[in-house]
Amino acid sequence: MLRFTRFCACVALVAASFGASVAPASAAAPVLVKQCFISAPKLMSKNASGTQIDYIIYGKKNASQITFAVAYRNAAQHFLRTVTDYGTFAPGVEIQHHFDLYNDVTYAGKEVQSCVPTKVKWSDSTLWIAPSSHH
Repeated sequence: MLRFTRFCACVALVAASFGASVAPASAAAPVLVKQCFISAPKLMSKNASGTQIDYIIYGKKNASQITFAVAYRNAAQHFLRTVTDYGTFAPGVEIQHHFDLYNDVTYAGKEVQSCVPTKVKWSDSTLWIAPSSHH
């Protein structure tokens, strides 16, 4: 228990030192993933060509960073990786971005096992962190 308390204190100290405050996580994510898939290989390649994520921000303020956890499986392995999108993202606008995520993995179809937002940094430096990310 003492180790957990020290860990929480360190996290709070780091967040405070960067001027960020952590908003209480709500059950509903402030990001709706409309579609998420692995792109087919380029000609003469067996590797995927990256990951497409289309999403919408909910709420009343702009976001500056959104981190997604994307799970993908091919015949050899099951992968879980994260990718962060940086920019100025207004609420209510669909964002369509392609990432280099999984471009080093043998392509096994476009379907992902999961694609969920895990963290949002708002333009005012507050954070939303997914409840399952609080381990």
